[in-house]
Amino acid sequence: MSGPEPYAVLTRQQWQLLNDTIADLCGAAGGSREDLHDLAIGVLETCRPGHWTTLVDDGTARPLWCRAYEIIGALAHLADAAPHDARQIRRLSADVRCLAEHMRDFPGRTSDTTDV
Repeated sequence: MSGPEPYAVLTRQQWQLLNDTIADLCGAAGGSREDLHDLAIGVLETCRPGHWTTLVDDGTARPLWCRAYEIIGALAHLADAAPHDARQIRRLSADVRCLAEHMRDFPGRTSDTTDV
């Protein structure tokens, strides 16, 4: 198997419109279906060409979000290229754990944020 076959090509404007539509649907549901929102955004992110970088202003959050998008890309690649490779799954799980720790320790966390 050589990977998924592309069925359609989206322009950047069409991709952004889908992204905005998914966000609007989540807002219309009052956030009650955040799980579907996250799933749809995850699928959409795996379809985003790498050169369509997500704009994150320079500042303390930039390294975090750059790393998050690297991990999203790695997860998408794993799902496409080696979905049953236990060694690669475990290797990537360490990267995901490090990202989660980075997110958890991110500066500016307010006292009303509960630990998970």
